Amino acid sequence: MDFVGYRSDSLGMAVELVNGLRGASEPAERPGLPELLAEHRYLLDVPWTAASDAELWTWAGRLADVFAAAEVSTAAALINELLAGAEITPHLTAHSGQPWHLHFSRPEATVLARIRAITAFALATLVSEYGLDRHGVCAASGCSRVYADTSRNAGRRYCSSACANRSAVAAHRARRRVADTT
Repeated sequence: MDFVGYRSDSLGMAVELVNGLRGASEPAERPGLPELLAEHRYLLDVPWTAASDAELWTWAGRLADVFAAAEVSTAAALINELLAGAEITPHLTAHSGQPWHLHFSRPEATVLARIRAITAFALATLVSEYGLDRHGVCAASGCSRVYADTSRNAGRRYCSSACANRSAVAAHRARRRVADTT
């Protein structure tokens, strides 16, 4: 399974956008998008505005629907809508001293167009190759964060090790309570 480089980073971007959206009850509590974009090596090509924030958070909401889909056909339909709304024009590039790599939007596309294209394409690739087995909403009680499983064994059900550990401890305590009452 090839989860290195550009594809993996685009999945990470999709996950972080959705989790940033879901993790804040108010827009002001969401993470700063220019910083998030910089962490994922996106170069801002225009001054960042409140309208840019709103557009990207709206896109994150559409990505969230894919992570929450319970049926492959639903996820596929949602991804097809994302792909239709993205300007996907693949080309090879070797900018900024990087080796040749694939971009999914035209060279003059804005950063927002590039993010829409790469996140839509990453989810399309993930679902077309692995169905719903490699992504979803965290299985921990009370957590609504999402994950994309890039491990070899495809066993992930939690957004983080903290949620996995918390769930394991809760299950252990529940088993002990049952054992103590019998």
